[in-house]
Amino acid sequence: MEEKTPQQTASEQQQKKDFDLVLVPMEGVVAYWLSLSKLLGNARKVAKQVGEEAQYTSEPFIHHLLEVAFSDAPEPFVRRLGQAKRDALLDSLSRKLDLMRMSILDIAAAENPRKTLAKMTAQYTFPPLNEEKAFRYVQDLAAMAEKDPAERAEYFNVDHRLKVEQLIVVLLFYVLWSRREGKRNLARFSKLITTPFYRDGLALVVDGFDGPFVRKRLQAHRQSILVDVGMKMDASLEMALAIRNRMEYERVFEVGKSFMV
Repeated sequence: MEEKTPQQTASEQQQKKDFDLVLVPMEGVVAYWLSLSKLLGNARKVAKQVGEEAQYTSEPFIHHLLEVAFSDAPEPFVRRLGQAKRDALLDSLSRKLDLMRMSILDIAAAENPRKTLAKMTAQYTFPPLNEEKAFRYVQDLAAMAEKDPAERAEYFNVDHRLKVEQLIVVLLFYVLWSRREGKRNLARFSKLITTPFYRDGLALVVDGFDGPFVRKRLQAHRQSILVDVGMKMDASLEMALAIRNRMEYERVFEVGKSFMV
């Protein structure tokens, strides 16, 4: 079977995105669970309805809750599963934000991409991909970028939902491209980037902000994202359990409002 490149897989994944706890506001999360509460309020076969909803939901935490919260497992067990998935996904997000931070700071410092890769792979017990393969894919991206990157926009997208190896490749590309073409040349890729954390940080570097300021700004932004996503996960768990316990719509709404400012 022919091996798929990280870029090919990223292109396929791009077609499957439908719900994102990083980008959707808390109001959107609450609205999602309220709509499910209203749907299930009239449903005779709850398991079937929830199963169909899970089938079309790609957001991993929401998908997990749809699978476990409406099973016949006792509530304390469901809550433990929800909290375990919360911790695992937040850890994964935290590491990916760190990869993005490394890329931005190394662009600012005109760092050797090989050193960047070494720092990135150190975030994981087992390196997601080796140096030879990583730079082979990076060179493929560089060849595409010399034409019109907008024609293959999905290959140059930095998205926190990408698999780790795919994310590392595109982040390394930006480090290499900056050393080759200069920081200001990165501005033309900005509109191709989904994740605001990377897009905004990269814009600061392109605009000439100094490294220490960019470092502090990225650290503060990273922390705010993790806190915000954690709150959305907590709200989702509590609202899912409220729906599971067949609470009335107004009660479920009260649960959701408790997490809104």
